[in-house]
Amino acid sequence: MGANVGFVEVADRVLVARYPQWGVNVGLVLGRDDAIVIDTRASAAQGSAVLDDIRDLGRAIRVSHVVNTHVHFDHTFGNIAFADATIHAHDNVGRRFEAAADHIRAALEADPEPSPEYGYTEADVADVLETPLRGPDRTFGRSATIDLGDRFVTLSYAGRGHTDGDIAVFVPDTHAVFLGDLVEESAHPSFGGDCWPLDWADTLTEHLVWVDPGSVIVPGHGHWVDPSFVERQRDEIAMVARVIGERRAAGLSLDAARSEPDSRLPYPLPDLAAAFERAWDEPIPA
Repeated sequence: MGANVGFVEVADRVLVARYPQWGVNVGLVLGRDDAIVIDTRASAAQGSAVLDDIRDLGRAIRVSHVVNTHVHFDHTFGNIAFADATIHAHDNVGRRFEAAADHIRAALEADPEPSPEYGYTEADVADVLETPLRGPDRTFGRSATIDLGDRFVTLSYAGRGHTDGDIAVFVPDTHAVFLGDLVEESAHPSFGGDCWPLDWADTLTEHLVWVDPGSVIVPGHGHWVDPSFVERQRDEIAMVARVIGERRAAGLSLDAARSEPDSRLPYPLPDLAAAFERAWDEPIPA
């Protein structure tokens, strides 16, 4: 997952820090008057460490806004550390926040073993379980804008994908974009129990309309990428949806559909089990 090296500037006053626990990225957008933090890591202690890294930049930075790109704990549980900030997220994050938190806490309590693959220790798990919840203060449906004094940052919802509340965060004057877990660079996209595999590719297509060839795109996990990377991953996700659709149209049972190999599938079949389960009762898009 890689060690934390602090914040790195990827565009004009747009910075990213990569952290080893769960391999998550945190964004920082600086304005004349205020700053935005994009995602806050997985616990109060980890959120506080983000603030320490911001102070280490050696300038007076007032974090007045936090944006959660989606509901998952590794992007939201650090919210509690940002006492002076307004937390922004999509409406569906607000609706699902507590239930999603209960779900991950139950999962970690049932299996608290450390994971070298995901970069977390027993102490990290304990921090997650002890962290007080703080959900979004302000939610939106389709789009919202944050004024930083000399620049605007746009929050945009284009549909379901990794979850039902994924958003893109655009910094228009720099062509920098944060896409959360709609895109991953350090691994293939995560098809979890709350994903929407039949919608995901179309959601990415809508976001790509606002991206130009020189854009810097920050995924939820891994190194920042260019639009061609996102287009390739979008096409891979679309292939997953296509195979699912074909198998449903052929009348296969769910068990048969998720166990039959197909060379067109871009990701290991066991990693797509939840994608098949989630899609099986959903209508196939026309």
